[in-house]
Parts: sequence; structure tokens; C-alpha cells
Amino acid sequence: MFKSNKLKLREIITPIIILLAVTALFYNTASAQTWKFAVISDTHDDDKDHTATGVTPYLAPIIHCIVEEKPDMVFETGDLIAGALTGPSSPVYQKYDVQYENYQQVVKPLKKANILLFVIRGNHDYGEAEGDADLAKAYKETFAEQMPQNGPTDAKGLTYSVTHKKIKFLMLDQYVQTQNRSVSLPMEWLKTELENQQGIDHVFVMGHSPAYAPTKEKRVHFNLYDQPVLRDQFWDLLADHHVTAYICGHKHVYFRGNVRGVEQIDTGNLGSALNYKPQNVDKALMDIFPTTDVPVKKNRPGYVIFTVDSAKKTITANEYSLDENNTKYLYDTYQFTF
Repeated sequence: MFKSNKLKLREIITPIIILLAVTALFYNTASAQTWKFAVISDTHDDDKDHTATGVTPYLAPIIHCIVEEKPDMVFETGDLIAGALTGPSSPVYQKYDVQYENYQQVVKPLKKANILLFVIRGNHDYGEAEGDADLAKAYKETFAEQMPQNGPTDAKGLTYSVTHKKIKFLMLDQYVQTQNRSVSLPMEWLKTELENQQGIDHVFVMGHSPAYAPTKEKRVHFNLYDQPVLRDQFWDLLADHHVTAYICGHKHVYFRGNVRGVEQIDTGNLGSALNYKPQNVDKALMDIFPTTDVPVKKNRPGYVIFTVDSAKKTITANEYSLDENNTKYLYDTYQFTF
């Protein structure tokens, strides 16, 4: 009798153990095939004359939201702090090391959650027309020396590449040889990196300034699109090497559009806001979003979460914005395929 019950118990338990093992294997496989990365930009404080930190107050709740998503890494495409454009009335005016320390304190939850952070400079991190030596020193010591050192000889830690799970990220500094509010690009290095795609499923290129204008601006202000010859050479490289997207900031809007099969995604809406009108978008951009006007008051701070699914061969990008109560909501979603 006891032996019979024992056999029956084994008959019941064994399938359960097998089911649990299969479920665990499926879960672990699915987890291995799916991972995330996040992108933010322009985290400087909008109130440059009175900022106490140099960092937008929206960064803290957005970092909290990002940590909840558990991405492998976060990329920032420049203008980390108010930096060179901080007004004299601010208590952190020209205190660049203090502003960067404030930034590091806000993003500290990323490190605690083992989420890697990769950054590049924006014009706030560079200076005015000819740059700021003290600002350059503070950025180098705080960030550039901590970034990968595989970039051009004159831009170690400023321009660099990151490869993770068959996706290559090229982080471009646009300020190494900047003069008179123009931008520069490491074209030879970029060409070499784009030609080296063995074992790579997707390439994302990131810089601070858009290549094609999402907004109208009368002044030359570190805009890549103000240099059409350089911009066209740059975009030819991206299109010829089938880059998935060029991600940038600088213009304080969330915007995306496509040129010759390469998506341009502007994520500059975190710290400041601009008016957006579709009629002001560069005519070369196709399939744009937003398709309707977004006034300053409705231009909310946000961030993008990219979910890579190797099994489905898709990358889904979700742009989340914060409402007036700092509660996130889905603003835009779109998908890339392998």
C-alpha cells in the first residue's frame, strides 16, 4: 500500500518538476533574448540664471523610471549640465566640477542597479564659440576618462564605440575642433567603425546635434545641419552602411523622421522645451512624428526605452513623457526589424 502511494506521488510530482524546469528554461531563454537600453539628452537646467545645481529637476524622476525598466545601459547625447551657459546670478556659475558632481548624484541609482552609463558632450559641456578650458578639464576628469578609450587619438574618451549583444553604438563628440559655433565629426574613424560590422545586427550612431532640422532657427548654434556639405557626407556614410538610427538631442523637442532608410531621433526634450511645428521640419525627413503642433506648454520632458528582442528580430522604441505630476505616460512607439 505504501509503495503504491509512493509511485502515485512520483507520477504526480515528476510532471510538475519537468514543467517547472521547462518554464524556467523558457524564462531564462526569453530573458537572454530580450534586453533594453535607454537614451536621454539635454539634462541641463532650463533656468540657467538661477539654477542651484545645473541639472534639470526632471532628471531624478526620469532616472527612477529608467531604473524600473532594468535596461543594460543608458546613453546620454550631451548637454549634461547648464555648464557654460549658466548665468552669473546662479550659485553654481562657472563651478563646472560642482555641476557635474550634482549630475553624478542624480544618476547614482543607475550604478546601484548595475546599469552602465555612457555620455558624450553637448555645447553646454563645451563652452561658447571657442570653448572653455576649465569646462573641458572638468568634463575630461569627470567623464571622458571613465568612458571607453577606443576613439580617435585626439578624442580619447570623447568619441568611442560600445558593442553589446550584437549591437554597436558609436558615440560621436562634435566639439574636438569646433570653431565659431560649428561642429566637427571624426569622419575617418566613423568610416572605419562602420565598415567593421562582422557579427553585428544593428548600428546606432549618436551625436549631440541633429543632421536635419526638426525646428526652425535663424542663428548658427552648433547645428550640424548648418554645415550641409559635412552633413551630407556624414549621412551618406550612415545610409551606405545601413545604420539603424542616428540619435541626438540639442533641439529641445522629441522628434523622429527618416532619411534614406536611416531614422533620426531627437531626444532633447528632457531639460528644456521649444515650440514644434511640422511645417518647420526639414523637407528631407519622411514619416515624421509628431505630425501636429506641440506648443511649449505641452512639450513634456521624456526619455526613450529600446527593447531588443532577438527571437522576434525586433527593436521596439517607446518614448515616455512625464506629466505635471511626474507620472510617466507613453507618448510614442515604433519598431525596427532585423
